[in-house]
Order: sequence, then structure tokens, then C-alpha cells
Amino acid sequence: MLSELLLSLERGVAPLIALIALGFVWRIKTPAGLNVVDTRRTINALVLYLFYPGIAYDVISRVNFGREIFLVPASIWFGLLAAMGLGWLVFARLRTVWGISAPAVGALLIGCSFGNILSMGIAVLQSLFGPEAARYPIYADVIGISLLYWTLGAGVASVMGTKEQSFKLSAFAMTILKMPPVWAFFAGLVVNLFAISMPQWVGTTAHLLGQAVVPSMLLTVGMSISLETVKRSPRMILAASAIKLIVMPALVAAVALPLFGMTEVTQVMILLAGMPTMMATILLSERFGLDTEILAAVMVVSTLGFFFTLPLMVILLL
Repeated sequence: MLSELLLSLERGVAPLIALIALGFVWRIKTPAGLNVVDTRRTINALVLYLFYPGIAYDVISRVNFGREIFLVPASIWFGLLAAMGLGWLVFARLRTVWGISAPAVGALLIGCSFGNILSMGIAVLQSLFGPEAARYPIYADVIGISLLYWTLGAGVASVMGTKEQSFKLSAFAMTILKMPPVWAFFAGLVVNLFAISMPQWVGTTAHLLGQAVVPSMLLTVGMSISLETVKRSPRMILAASAIKLIVMPALVAAVALPLFGMTEVTQVMILLAGMPTMMATILLSERFGLDTEILAAVMVVSTLGFFFTLPLMVILLL
């Protein structure tokens, strides 16, 4: 068991921890006097507008499509809805017992259900299954979690938040359609399905851009870790993190294993379900007036806890 654990750490976990740790050190030391918030925002902008579209086009334009293009997003939908439903039973019912405000409940619901599929998912799956495994989190992101983020996530935040902002589905639909990764995904899909011959430099450029996704996003995860946020409401924070890291992948496993057996796609679905809390949920929290401090704490605890649950999942699944 110990040798398997060490092997899993060497294969998939240690490099991720190292990159996240470097981001955390950057946050503390702020080299060259660069503000960590501005630095993180700049890197995230580069990922959204250049690096992620690059890897999305590069992978989707070359991959051989199978049923995983439907199964992986479907597992995200199921796991997220189940986790949020369980979170509602826990946090809403205990609201009076624990003295939780509505914005805090909204933050906990989003924190226990929306996973960091892109930042952590690509890094983990590529380290375990090879470069082509990047297609799985891309499917899960573009077809799965992005749609839920701008519909269910925004809806919950608007209902539970303190800021009076109307929830307009059409406006959020336009936001999704304007995102560069979505355009890159469908461009790659068209090139692939219709066997369109593109100049070699297009694929090479996309590939080079895509290589920057994993280190960039893991550095920003480290830059986002603030241990000060964890001191408040530890029971609620631990409960939300446990739902995200343990219960959600267990629910997906309970459905996927009997239906599909222990295949690579099943392993991917379970691993993606066990990703820590999505960093972008902070944007919804601030926009609609949820309890951002509690949500940030769930993100920190679930991210740190992930490096204990990930090796266990690897041992059980691979």
C-alpha cells in the first residue's frame, strides 16, 4: 500500500503540489513588487483568452470522439446536482441551529458542488492518462460545468445573495457564447468532424499555447490560498469540503461503476467529481453578494484536502 501511495504521488500529485506551492510562495514574497491580485488576474486573463483556447482547439481538432463526450459532462451534471441537493439538506436545515445567513448558505451550496475541473482536472488527468486525456476536462467544462455555472450557479447566487441583481438567462447565455474557449472548442470540432486540412502553423501555435495552461492555472491556485479565511465557521467549511471531495465522487462512482464498469472513462468521471472547489465561484459570490469569505475558505480547505483524497482515489481506481 505504501509503495502504491508513493508511486501515485510521484506520477500525479507531487508536480501539482510543487506548482501550487510556488504560487503560494509568490503570494507571500510578491517578487518584483508585483501585486498578487493583479498578477493572478493577468494570468487568468491569459489562460481564458489565449492558453485555454489553444489547448481546446489542439485537443478537440485531433481526438477520436467516443461516447465520453456525452458521458463525462453527464456525470458532472449528475454529481453537481446531487451534491448541491445534499448541501441544501445539510446547510439550509441547519441554518437556524448554526446561525447561518442566507448569503453563507448560498456560498456553501456553490462551494460544495462546483469543482475546479479545468485548473486541476487537466493537470491530474494528463499526469495519469497522458496528454490526450485533456479532452475529458474540456468536455466537462464546455458542455457541463460552464452551462451549470451560468444558470444554476448564477440562479442560486441571485436568490441567496444580498445584491439586488436580476437573473437573466439570456444575458448569461450570451456570456457563454462570447467565451473564447467555447469558440475554440467548436472550431476544433468542425475541423475534426469534417476533416478540414488546416495549415500546420495553426496546430503548432495552438499546441504551444496549450502547453501553458497547466502551470499557469496551478500557479494561480497557489496564489489564491489564504489561510486566514479558514478560521471562521470551521464546521460548515469542513462539511462543504467533505461533500465536494468525498460524497460527490462517491455518488458518481455508485452510479457509474454498475453501469459502465471500471473503464478509463469511469475513472475519469469519478476523479473529476472529486476535484476541489472551483476558483471562479468567487466571481459569482462577489457579483451577487454571497458570503465570499466562507466560499474562499471552502476553496482553500478543499484544495488542501484534495492532496489527501487524490492519492486515495488513484489507488482505488487505477
